[in-house]
Amino acid sequence: MSHVSLSLLFLFTGTVFGQVTLPVDHSAMANAGSHTQGPQPAPQMGASGQTQSSPANPAPTQITLDQAIALALANSPSLKATRTQIQQSQAQEVTANLRPNPVLSWDTQFIPIFSPGNFSSDTLDNAQQFDIGLGYLFERGHKRQNRLKAAQDQTAVTSSQVADAERMLLFNVGQQFINALLANSNLQFAQEGFKSFQQTVTISEQRYKAGDISEGDYLKIKLQLLQFQTDVSSAQVARVQALGSLRQLLGYSSVPRDYNVAGDLNYQPLTAGLDDLQALASRTRPDLRAAQQEITAAQSQVSLAKANGKQDLNASMSYSHVAGASSTSLFAAV
Repeated sequence: MSHVSLSLLFLFTGTVFGQVTLPVDHSAMANAGSHTQGPQPAPQMGASGQTQSSPANPAPTQITLDQAIALALANSPSLKATRTQIQQSQAQEVTANLRPNPVLSWDTQFIPIFSPGNFSSDTLDNAQQFDIGLGYLFERGHKRQNRLKAAQDQTAVTSSQVADAERMLLFNVGQQFINALLANSNLQFAQEGFKSFQQTVTISEQRYKAGDISEGDYLKIKLQLLQFQTDVSSAQVARVQALGSLRQLLGYSSVPRDYNVAGDLNYQPLTAGLDDLQALASRTRPDLRAAQQEITAAQSQVSLAKANGKQDLNASMSYSHVAGASSTSLFAAV
């Protein structure tokens, strides 16, 4: 018989005389102590022979690993926000590919607005002045092509970064899914241990009543039941935390609050060499691809900076009609 501290004996004594109340998980007691109850009523069967669940207590939704990954890819708020960066980069491509807009100007002077009687062909031809001009900025150094190339390279980098975010999300979902399965298994083992030791306490009680063991030995055995109750409570808390963390990755609205995970923890060996894994990572890792594309994007930015150093040509042409004389002017500025 294991040694029990004096403080635990005083705690149990207080419990016996109603001075101390021990925390008891009634749901775990009900699950683990089902062997002491009478026969349970059989589930109701429908006309088709299938079990009818109570509408007041529907069964929780169970999801597999593949379903969890699909839900995360479709409903993760962080991934949705990251994916919008691709559309933003594509919009920058449209802006980068724009050509300079031509400039059209027109003006007239000496219009006899307050003297309508002076409106005539002679006044229009000899007194009034008309000017019309057209200008355009000619970009040199292939600025537009370099802007478009730099924007396209940045879009490629963004796409690889989004793919890497998806990869990290899949890894986190898989890891958290395994943690949830492990929490379910730990809870099951804790409940089975509680149930087994409760049978030990029942047998010890019968031995005590038969005079086979002393009251002190029986109280020591019964006091140890508290540790098994604590293990069950800790396992339940760990299970709730694991499912809550997984639900955060999946999206809170994608699964109900009382959902559960379905799967097993069977070991599956990985048959691959180190060289094969390194080659596979070099080909498929999106973060490595993004780093390589960032080098290309940086080179595009250098080319764009060189192109921006070239002077542009601003050319314009204007036509003027003043006092019956018409003239045309050409302007060019660098």
